[in-house]
Amino acid sequence: MTVETMEVTKELVLKLYERKDPKRKRMLFELYHDLFTSTMSARFLMDMINEKLSTEVVSLYDIKYIRAKMKKWVDRQMPVEKTEKPEPQIQPKAAMIFHRSEPEPYVKPSKKY
Repeated sequence: MTVETMEVTKELVLKLYERKDPKRKRMLFELYHDLFTSTMSARFLMDMINEKLSTEVVSLYDIKYIRAKMKKWVDRQMPVEKTEKPEPQIQPKAAMIFHRSEPEPYVKPSKKY
């Protein structure tokens, strides 16, 4: 059994909005990705999308929600290439070498000792 990916279309987005599906905002973003990444105001964007959908289903809240989440959604879509970083080699700690010299005795010991 193969899983087919559905293409996001205007009709699909409208059906999702009719059903109040939780994924409707994500699908709306995928359909109008270029509009959301533009610098248009939220209200103008809402009017433009509603005009393209030929109905008043998209609210200002939807636009603000999508703009807040879109960076996260775009990051998940893009495959992340793992860059192989060389593991830092653990350097052994330098041996603590103390150069101690015995203090000279005040009296030299006898050779018998």
